[in-house]
Amino acid sequence: MTLSADEAAQLAARVLQARYPEAQAGFAAGSFVRGGATAASDLDLVVLFAALPNAWRESFVFEGVPVDAFVHDPETLRAFMQKDVDAGKPAMLTMLREARIVGPNPDAAAPLRAEAEAIYARGPPRFDDETMGLWRYTISSRLEDLEDPRPWPEIVATGAWLYASLADFILRVNGRWAGTGKWVPRTLADYDPAVEARFSAAFAALFERRDPAPVIAFGEHTLAPFGGRLFAGYAAKARPEERVKANLDQTMKDAKQAG
Repeated sequence: MTLSADEAAQLAARVLQARYPEAQAGFAAGSFVRGGATAASDLDLVVLFAALPNAWRESFVFEGVPVDAFVHDPETLRAFMQKDVDAGKPAMLTMLREARIVGPNPDAAAPLRAEAEAIYARGPPRFDDETMGLWRYTISSRLEDLEDPRPWPEIVATGAWLYASLADFILRVNGRWAGTGKWVPRTLADYDPAVEARFSAAFAALFERRDPAPVIAFGEHTLAPFGGRLFAGYAAKARPEERVKANLDQTMKDAKQAG
């Protein structure tokens, strides 16, 4: 089933009334509202309560339409927006920005959408030197893996990692939000159609023709403005709190019981 944006908003209002009668408002989002829905599309619905013990997500079918519901109060919603910032991938931010607000108290939802708009406009955090080094080092290592003669399943696994990570790297170093799944080529194309075309052609060569050379070349070209491949000289420190102190009494007790 496909719905127009108006029909999707009306359906979301009925979902709120039937399943979440105490909710203040809802954000009807996803491809029905954004455009481009298919017969397999579902309705994304962020449900806003005044206060909850915890947020949750649930999926169900309502009037024949699949619905993904993300149930929040303002505090949990802000926490999930911060998760988007930390990951550099604006899943919740995008839903709030693109949504149609429905429900009995739209004034409760409007400020949260404004916050999402402001956060999105600032863009994701820039890479600091430590983060840049880690990305360069890890991508370099995977490119080396593609250069080695390896079983095809290992090449596929390495290519899959590089597909997501190179796209993330390109977007993040250029101050853009990254995407996941089907959003990887879409976000790259939004940033630069020529880059997305070269990216997709390189990975088509790998996955369709088992030729890793274009991906290796693309990866090297991507890293070049930032110092190229990185191995020698790379170092990273663990945080001081990354430790677990042994309970010696318990360890000795366990050893005696084992003996």
